Amino acid sequence: MKLKRYLILIFMIVIFFILSSCSESNPGLYINPEIYEYTPAMSSTPGIGLIASFQRDLKNKNYKFHWLTEQGTFLTWHEDGKGRIEILGNDVKTNVHKVYWATGGERIKESSFKVYLKVENIDTEEVIYETSIEILQNESGYFSIKE
Repeated sequence: MKLKRYLILIFMIVIFFILSSCSESNPGLYINPEIYEYTPAMSSTPGIGLIASFQRDLKNKNYKFHWLTEQGTFLTWHEDGKGRIEILGNDVKTNVHKVYWATGGERIKESSFKVYLKVENIDTEEVIYETSIEILQNESGYFSIKE
């Protein structure tokens, strides 16, 4: 009887490790889009707002956000009543957890591409977390976030 319980326990532990290693890696970092569909013709927003979200509290940590896109550019939108938009480029290191992705006035030919985000230590540039999202372009000038 003890042997049977022991074998069941071993079997359950093995299954647990197999399932946990087969699941998608959870980086502790996510990119949360404010909208899931975008076209530059939309006048209410300069692009797709992308917000870095964490599973763990990183307050008072010595880190920066490293945003990188294969297509388009990143913007900041100063919502100070003047609607000032600042173009940041396609490879940006900043302490701001929210940026906007936009075409940057260029015609994008790719049907899909990725936006990457890394959280790096300011002093050592060691990557603490990293993640990405995919943006699809099913029709020319119409972009959506792949879910």
